[in-house]
Amino acid sequence: MAINIQQVNALEAWFALRNDPAFISATREERYETRLALADDLKEQGLIDEGEWRELGEEAVAAYGDELG
Repeated sequence: MAINIQQVNALEAWFALRNDPAFISATREERYETRLALADDLKEQGLIDEGEWRELGEEAVAAYGDELG
């Protein structure tokens, strides 16, 4: 099994958002848009495939829903 270091680093960036002060201080809507934009960027760079992009989008929706309460 080959490990794509670029993909691992890109996905780490996704999860690192949780500790980014600028991300944390943004509005719920801004955080949602940031998550979607990052997923789009990862897909455009070829670091994730369509299924992984969809999963990140679903995670963005779930996180937004959680933040709404």
